[in-house]
Amino acid sequence: MNGIREIDMRQLRVLLTLLEVRSVTHAAKALDLSQPYVSLTLRKLRQITGDKILVRSGAKLVLTERGRAMLEPARAALASLDHIVSEPAFFDPLAERGVFRIASGDCMEALLLPRLVERLRKAAPGAKVIIRSVDQAFDYAGALESGELDALICNWPGAPKHLKTTRLLNEDTVCLFAATHPFATRKRITIEDYLAAEHVAPVARSRTDPGPIESSLAEFSLKRDIRVMVPEFNVIPYMLLSSDLVFTASRHFADHFCSLLPLRSLPAPVECGQLHFYLLWHDRAHATGRNTWLRHQIMAVAKAL
Repeated sequence: MNGIREIDMRQLRVLLTLLEVRSVTHAAKALDLSQPYVSLTLRKLRQITGDKILVRSGAKLVLTERGRAMLEPARAALASLDHIVSEPAFFDPLAERGVFRIASGDCMEALLLPRLVERLRKAAPGAKVIIRSVDQAFDYAGALESGELDALICNWPGAPKHLKTTRLLNEDTVCLFAATHPFATRKRITIEDYLAAEHVAPVARSRTDPGPIESSLAEFSLKRDIRVMVPEFNVIPYMLLSSDLVFTASRHFADHFCSLLPLRSLPAPVECGQLHFYLLWHDRAHATGRNTWLRHQIMAVAKAL
């Protein structure tokens, strides 16, 4: 155990070079060190190991039996240390064969995720992509910590302190409704009109977090009349077609579904606030080339919106 404590990485590198070239002069040249320094290091290594390591045989040096046995362990030990202290390997998306695991818990799924998947498939064609939603039962913080999840896209602030967070984009809120809804004949929706309407909303992420719209309204001591709650954002536009319900969503989400279905939208009252979208990841993967690259892809897609 004393030897393990006393030998350092530089001495280990000198040891490996001496074992390979079997010459103090050649080892010094290979390591760009002075010959006296290498000789001194060899003396220290002999003291640490209790073996001469290199001995003279005529005009040359040869390895002792113990020295010969040190060669492969020294190579393995130095390789392990180099792996620990070296810079992260460059990430090559074209060589990637793993799985990108991304969760999304907001109304940007229909717009952002298809673009993101397309971008990932082009840049990393050999990789797989798994997308999952976020519900009350999903421990997203634990999944990010364990590596079950690489990144999370969401529209709620206040993430746990041990998670990394960056804002992706801000979105205006709009009211989305059927083309036959009374709002379709109006040019604007007042807060009185909004509170008098019947609303559909996604299921709250947790009991303590009612969602961004409810939180914004609560700042004005207001509360809307939610008649229907569903777990999936992208189902809601289809429910609007045959009902008098109103859905408050991001402008991009509403524009997307208005282009596909007979729906209309108008800006929501200012009391509804804006929607802020965030990217979350764990500190354990922050410096890796793979996670850094993935985050850049997500941010690039959000920026393009």
